[in-house]
Amino acid sequence: MKNKKTLFLIICCFFLIAGVSAQKKQRKTDNNEAATILNEKTAVENAGKFIDAVKERIIGNIDAAETQLRDLIIAEPMNDAAHFEYAQVLIARNRIQEAILELKTAIQLNKENIWYKIYLANLYNMTRNFSEAEKLWKLIVEKQPDNLEYLYYYTFALINQNKLKKAIKMYDKMEMQIGINEELIETKHRIWLDLKNKKNAGKELEKLVEAFPNEIRYYLIVADFYNKNDMSKNAIPYIEKAKEIEPNNPEINIILYNHYLANKKYDKAFNALEKIFAAPSLPVEEKVKIIMNYYPLITQNHRYKKEAFILLDTLVKTHPENPITWSAYGDFAIAIGDYNKASEAYENVLEHDPSKYAVWEQYLSLLIELNQWEKAFEKSREAMELFPTQTLPYFINGLVAIELGDWNTAISSLEKGKDFVIDNEKLLEETYFYLAEAYHQIENHQKSDEYFEKILSISPNNVIALNNYAYFLSLRKERLDYALGMAKKANELEPNTDMYEDTYAWIYFQKGDLENAEYWIKKALYNNKETSTEILEHYGDILYEKGEHTKALEYWNKAKEKGESSEQLLKKIENLQH
Repeated sequence: MKNKKTLFLIICCFFLIAGVSAQKKQRKTDNNEAATILNEKTAVENAGKFIDAVKERIIGNIDAAETQLRDLIIAEPMNDAAHFEYAQVLIARNRIQEAILELKTAIQLNKENIWYKIYLANLYNMTRNFSEAEKLWKLIVEKQPDNLEYLYYYTFALINQNKLKKAIKMYDKMEMQIGINEELIETKHRIWLDLKNKKNAGKELEKLVEAFPNEIRYYLIVADFYNKNDMSKNAIPYIEKAKEIEPNNPEINIILYNHYLANKKYDKAFNALEKIFAAPSLPVEEKVKIIMNYYPLITQNHRYKKEAFILLDTLVKTHPENPITWSAYGDFAIAIGDYNKASEAYENVLEHDPSKYAVWEQYLSLLIELNQWEKAFEKSREAMELFPTQTLPYFINGLVAIELGDWNTAISSLEKGKDFVIDNEKLLEETYFYLAEAYHQIENHQKSDEYFEKILSISPNNVIALNNYAYFLSLRKERLDYALGMAKKANELEPNTDMYEDTYAWIYFQKGDLENAEYWIKKALYNNKETSTEILEHYGDILYEKGEHTKALEYWNKAKEKGESSEQLLKKIENLQH
């Protein structure tokens, strides 16, 4: 019995132990399932947060997107997609350096995702970190060698590091994919020129001719390149082929012109140039650029002057209604001093395009130079209407009105014009001067004196203003001591000037100082050589007051003989003769 009991106990203990072990096993299995369930739940929640964050970014709610992505990265730091999305949020906030760090993290976590590398490479290009950009684009291009866009960005990084030969290799790869392309050829051509390799630069252009044998423009491009780069012999076959394709193409003459110039065949070059200028289809602007090369030479060399005007005559015949042609003609005419031709040319410019204010200024100034007062008066009024806030038309209109004796018009124009003078003290002085003169003529002495004072406040040594102001005061017998001081200063500034000496003499005369009056009038006569009727008459007046009537009559008659016919002078002569 004992043995049976013992066996039973052993069996019970076995089952007990087995039961406990089974329970432990059961608990462990339950815990793993719970953890798995819990992890799956977190992953789903995180995925939801990720989707929500992306949505917020897409709709422009950057604040919410940033908060959610930061929380997600804290919870799941190994989530490469979260780092990538967070980088895009940072880019939107213009926090580029932080975005670069996030993209680098994303790449470390997922080295196979090419999009992360593309984004980072673009940021490196944008921030001009071209050495890092190059490394990434190289990897990207190795993975996707047929993607032209990636090749382009890789090449961009190379060029910006001056790795030009590597860049050309990349362009060669592009060329293999897309064929001969003018833009691509032109880019490679420029790179070879940067590398000082004109031979390869020419070969690139020759590819265009080989690929498009009937396109005359490419023959001309190649020929022009060789002409301009001391390889004019290489240009000849391309010029000849262009002639075969289109013998009447006027652009061939441009290439021939450069070819003959390069070989110092100047007569043939000029013949080609005449044909260029006679071709209506060629742009006026290009012709004007060519002819402006003559501009600095026409006053030095008769041949260049002759050639320039042959071309200008051809230009205006070929493009008679283009204001640019007439403007060029006017500029050349001024250079040789032919103001009549220049004014006619500028008139043609304004007839076709009256909006050219700079031409108006030149034109009006020429009319003044040519003493065409009536025309200057009419045209300046046109300019005043077209350009109501420009000073010069008012000034010229006022100046011409003074010349024509229309004092009120002069005052009206000059008063308006002075308000538009900006940063031109000289013009302001002259405007004040003519206003002072005009107001004197209508006997508004207060305004006249006011403008003289304004001139002298700007320029105390304006000798003409000093003289005229002093003389006008002497005529009115007002403030003679002040006038005498101004006249003295004028004579000190410009001694031995007959006009200023005459004013000085006349002020002394008005003050009754006949001795000084005679001294200064004799100096004026000496410096004037007795040609001024005013000085002759003034000397007669001084002599008369001194009691030397016979001599006074002599000088009054001299004034009359020289053309002075004022009623006042004639009356003085008549009274003395009787």
